[in-house]
Amino acid sequence: MKRLIFAAGVALSLALVGCGGSAGGVGNAALPGAGSTRPMVDARLVITIPQRTATSAGSRAPAYVSPSTQSLTVQVDGGTPTAQNLTSGSPNCSVGGPLSALTCTVPIAASAGSHTFTFTTYDGLGGTGNVLSTNAVTQTIVANQTNSIDVTLAGVPASLQVLAVGSSTGITGSVGTGLQLAGVLSASFSVVPLDADGNIIIGPGAPTIAASITGASTGLGATVVPNAANPNEFTVSALAPGSGTFSVTATPAIASAGTPLSATVPLTFEAVTTTIAGQSFNPGFTDGTGTAAHFNGVAGIAYDSATGDLYVTDTTNCAVRSVTPGNGTANSGTVVTLAGSPTCGFADGTGTAAHFNAPIGDAYDSATGYIYITDLSNCAIRQLAPGSGTAGSGAVVTVAGGAGCGFADGTGTAAMFSHPAGVAYDPANGDLYVTDDGNCTVREIVPGNGTAGSATVVTIAGSTTCGFTDGTGAAARFNHPASIAYDPVNGDLYVTDNGNCAIRQVTPGNGTANSGTVTTLAGSTCGFAQGTGTSVKFGEASGIAYDSASGNFYITDYTNWVIWQMTPGNGTANSATATVVAGQAGRGNNTDGVGTNALYYYPDFLTYDPTNNALYITNSGTNTVRELQL
Repeated sequence: MKRLIFAAGVALSLALVGCGGSAGGVGNAALPGAGSTRPMVDARLVITIPQRTATSAGSRAPAYVSPSTQSLTVQVDGGTPTAQNLTSGSPNCSVGGPLSALTCTVPIAASAGSHTFTFTTYDGLGGTGNVLSTNAVTQTIVANQTNSIDVTLAGVPASLQVLAVGSSTGITGSVGTGLQLAGVLSASFSVVPLDADGNIIIGPGAPTIAASITGASTGLGATVVPNAANPNEFTVSALAPGSGTFSVTATPAIASAGTPLSATVPLTFEAVTTTIAGQSFNPGFTDGTGTAAHFNGVAGIAYDSATGDLYVTDTTNCAVRSVTPGNGTANSGTVVTLAGSPTCGFADGTGTAAHFNAPIGDAYDSATGYIYITDLSNCAIRQLAPGSGTAGSGAVVTVAGGAGCGFADGTGTAAMFSHPAGVAYDPANGDLYVTDDGNCTVREIVPGNGTAGSATVVTIAGSTTCGFTDGTGAAARFNHPASIAYDPVNGDLYVTDNGNCAIRQVTPGNGTANSGTVTTLAGSTCGFAQGTGTSVKFGEASGIAYDSASGNFYITDYTNWVIWQMTPGNGTANSATATVVAGQAGRGNNTDGVGTNALYYYPDFLTYDPTNNALYITNSGTNTVRELQL
């Protein structure tokens, strides 16, 4: 502890932390007041420095005054400074014994009255070198009376040290060039100001640290939360993959301790792709774990919020499979066939007694536990009760369609579809929404009581005249809509309009015929380009899933072989922004990895898991199920 005390007329104590350096000389100069008509008061500045112990010598303890401090200057009212070296061999300094503190005395003179005393420490002798700390305090000197005041010197920040706190798993790069956070959306950082000699400045009198995220990409949703127990630590969290800059500023405790310092660290939050089930480029029909499982034409995928399992439509095998994802590591997913078999057909029943013909889309009903499946070539909507989750335990019932392909609203077999593709569940009313690909429409289904033929179908938007027009009801036009997702926040639907290479928003209306209003959010012409509104170019936008954590949507681009993140904007036409978070356009494969280093090959459908903040994707071209950890 460095304690500075005025005596013989002025007593001033100054609490510091740190130690002095080597021996040296001292320079004293006259202070303001010479020639003044006011009487001068003789005073002594007594500086006491406790002996540095072995424990403190090896530590980086709070250092408001750096351990590198060699000397100090005192100014009265901004006048010429008086310098004092703070070493045991310095003139005016002494040590009473082996374990005693160092005491240095600086004689000064000041008139009675109010004065500003400025203390500055240096890493050189005689008030030279780098400025390490500075402080100014106003004190009224009363003649013939002891005056005292406590002061904590404020360190002068010369640089900022930013470090990742805790486990570095998933964090690569450097503070200087930028950090990449792979598969994690939260990290803690320590921000510590350093003096000119690289010593830490923390504790009372230290600069105030502020941190924020600047330049965030659309949809990142990043926040910075300070640690209540440590003013130098901050937790940065994002809602979705993207990029931003971790911007920090250290503002000195007082103006005389320097100007604010700022530093920036580029951050990139990247998704990580892992293949959890299926043997790449080796189609087949086998239950098992990891690469021991085989699919053929894997397509739709739905997440079961009750069990954490996935339900996958194995299109060419005409079956519905369950996938237990495992621990998220490669090949940890276990596959079981619930219903159907490679013997395609059309029959209700349980397990292999049930027959599908190119099942494609599926959705999980959180109220009943049922799975609803669009049976593409049977032009029917099927209901699957998963049973015990064991092989062959799924019971299948046809709730709408199935009497032939066509176009008709109605109940049960009176309703007709033409190759229904995507299906979404609305937990608010228990209804289903289906993209009727061949009819270029969006249909709403009230499932009924779960028995065969009990569902009622209404067309809410589009007509059998395909095209590309925003509007309400039959005035809206789609071109072979593929998939559909429900947004529980505003009750809207989001549709991948495959033939138009666009993403459309459908506000369902009141559930009556032609009550749905359609707006195009992104895309207009096919190709590949990231951007906003019509500047976005998709290939065949296939699957779409809603991320309940961020409010973003994720889209599989079947022909560009990438996974898009879309921020919907304000819901008006062309307000959505789309960026690629995984895969590379034109490079198809089944390569796991970080961000765009991962490769996909005809990714088809996807679903979001809110428990693990992950997407599960069917990679149709390689017959695998992939996990994309956000």
